[in-house]
Amino acid sequence: MDSEVKYKVAEAPTCPHCRIVMEKMDSRNLDWGTPFLWVCFNDGCSFFMKGWQHMMDNYGQLASYRYMIEPDSGSCGVIPAFSQAYLNKYGKPGSPYPEVDE
Repeated sequence: MDSEVKYKVAEAPTCPHCRIVMEKMDSRNLDWGTPFLWVCFNDGCSFFMKGWQHMMDNYGQLASYRYMIEPDSGSCGVIPAFSQAYLNKYGKPGSPYPEVDE
């Protein structure tokens, strides 16, 4: 039996909105059913930049979203972004948890 996980999207894809190579975001403690998601972390991405106004105009929320792809299925979608820096700081592998003040 082959125990190696086979991903439909195994190599880093390119964001269709900005053409920048997407990066892995740690999703082990989220309910996505996969250890990571491919996410566009480009703060200059038009999808991310337009999302702020879209969310305010349509939902009254100060938030945006980033383009993402599920590696298992190849399904595309969005992941919420409540600030520019949060996912960059805490979502990438190696730093899945916020720092705890002691």
